[in-house]
Amino acid sequence: MTTADLLAKATADWTFTSADLGGAGEAPLSIEQALQFIELMSADQTMLPDVRTVTSRANKWQESGIDFAARITAAGVQGERLASGDRKKPTTFNVELSTDLLRAEVPVADETFEDVAADDLGGALERTIASRFGFDVEDLLLNGDTAVGGYLGQLDGWIKLAQGSGGNVVASASYGQDYDAIFNRLITAMPDRHKRMLETDGRFYVPQRLIEKIREQRAARGTALGDEYLTGKIPVKYQGIMVVGVPSMAITAATPDTSYILLANRNNLYAGFQRRITFETYRDPREGATSFIVTARVAAAVAVVGATAVATSVDVEP
Repeated sequence: MTTADLLAKATADWTFTSADLGGAGEAPLSIEQALQFIELMSADQTMLPDVRTVTSRANKWQESGIDFAARITAAGVQGERLASGDRKKPTTFNVELSTDLLRAEVPVADETFEDVAADDLGGALERTIASRFGFDVEDLLLNGDTAVGGYLGQLDGWIKLAQGSGGNVVASASYGQDYDAIFNRLITAMPDRHKRMLETDGRFYVPQRLIEKIREQRAARGTALGDEYLTGKIPVKYQGIMVVGVPSMAITAATPDTSYILLANRNNLYAGFQRRITFETYRDPREGATSFIVTARVAAAVAVVGATAVATSVDVEP
């Protein structure tokens, strides 16, 4: 759904306008409003609407998971139950999410509202702020690294988490721009038991610049299929797994420019939100400005680190 579709979907109880959100000391959005805001800010992004989104009233909570580490099926005998050694129990695990506080504040001078010829400048600003806030959240959840400081230093994102204990990391500097070889190494690096459902829910998340280069490379083959890649009529896949360009994926400027490729089942990546979200406006007559303020708490988690694979130092030079 587009941002416009989501706004049209808003109920009469919560219309996304300055009039309803204005004033000092605004209470947090209701649960329904908070979920609508999460859906709204995710709509224009790439990964946020694709990964698993979870919410909680608390700023720290656990999501439960269940799995089987090995075969549960054995040969059967008529009229007899399985021997005790053949009866298996599932393995349970918890995914812990601990949120970090984010805030956006956009002051707009009174004169701007007077000078701009727009019937609903406030509403347009709110829609734009929600979309940009969503992009910034996706940037943090993907590229966050507590070792770097600043905005991205607030938490470890999916790329950093996937390189943790039990992760599968492929050093890719030696592969140059042979991206198919890197894709192959990522698949090989992932344990076989985690490769189920990759053709349906698996994703190679790559920088947006890279998806454009891959289309150019495949178009250069001079085949009818190559023409389809160039015109963008067919999705880019490798061994049936979708390759998704992510505009928010960080690129390190160097010689050459480098970035990452993340292979994961999209349901293995968690975007967590505490439902105590505020979106309010506050006019300060001393400044002659109205501030649009968003406050949210967010978290990133990878349920099973071993079910991901990350390629580092990927050459994305234009």
